[in-house]
Amino acid sequence: MILSDNMYVPALRWRQGEYQALLRLKKAVKDQVVPFVTIPEVEFDFELWQPKKTVHEHVLPFPGRFRTKWGARPAWINLDDKIAVGRMDSGAHVFDYIFDTLRPHQAFAIPALPLSADTDTIAAANRAIASDQHGVAITLRLEDLMTGNPKAKVVKIADAAGADLGDTDLIIDLRAPNFEPYAAFANALVVAMRKMGDLTIFRNLVLLSTAIPDTFADVAKGTDQLPRHDWLFYKALVAALPSGMRKPTYGDYTIVHPEFVARDMRMIKAAGKVVYTTPETWATRKGGAFRGNEAQMHSHCAEIMKDGRFQFCGPSFSYGDDYIAKCAAKQEGPSNQTRWKDVAINHHITMVASDLATFAAAS
Repeated sequence: MILSDNMYVPALRWRQGEYQALLRLKKAVKDQVVPFVTIPEVEFDFELWQPKKTVHEHVLPFPGRFRTKWGARPAWINLDDKIAVGRMDSGAHVFDYIFDTLRPHQAFAIPALPLSADTDTIAAANRAIASDQHGVAITLRLEDLMTGNPKAKVVKIADAAGADLGDTDLIIDLRAPNFEPYAAFANALVVAMRKMGDLTIFRNLVLLSTAIPDTFADVAKGTDQLPRHDWLFYKALVAALPSGMRKPTYGDYTIVHPEFVARDMRMIKAAGKVVYTTPETWATRKGGAFRGNEAQMHSHCAEIMKDGRFQFCGPSFSYGDDYIAKCAAKQEGPSNQTRWKDVAINHHITMVASDLATFAAAS
């Protein structure tokens, strides 16, 4: 699997809003997307003060859902640290269960390993790689690039997983850095990337990051705009790359911050909001508490369609845009907050795929 210039890597935590957004993408967009899927930690029950499920119960439906939502298209599978150390009821490693269950269905799933992966997880990835011949992804953070000998660490994990570097995808995960000023950060990142030596020896090179806030509590009610610093920085980085240095494939965390913090939703009155991705911003429409005033979503959607700051793409652009248009016309109900995450992510992925196609054509 070799990524082309206009490919896009959305990093998604495997929860309903995320996998429904994938399912509802148009075929042309799906063809441009290879998701980096993380099986997140088990949700916490704050009333009983215990996890809602065991690791087994949490992971058990994943292979079936993955096949239903993404089919045989390629994707990387990553495990939250707490899931990686858990086990299925049989005692099997989670990776063994996932890849053994997907294998008969010709799924194109690739194990992803952080530099901090434990030996059992690496061994399970090794078994999947040997059986499937799909290679491996190795993820490293900015701090990993900046300290010690990151290439030696990557080579060590690839060797332990039984993968040649030519079958290894290097994913540099910046998480949510301070991107500004773009030029200074781009120069610093280029210096750090040089520590990996010849980047063309890897099958793929991906740069993941985000500028989405970890909470929208401070986002103004009504209409607000947040710069898409990750995308704007990526374009600046590509322009700053020295001649001969490999250009990374663009990836982001859609509209969800990677540092997920479980909160007791009984104590939080989450606002009704829509996050709408434009070529340079996330334009937001935010009201009061969603629960008890779900009908506010009709007026939010109507505002998105008429306010030029949203640059509404039209109902045919994506499933998410179609839902917004129908909700504005009250042809669809206000639904629930999971649906609005689905709507926002589906539109976001479609918008980024369009951005990248335009950017690749102009490069």
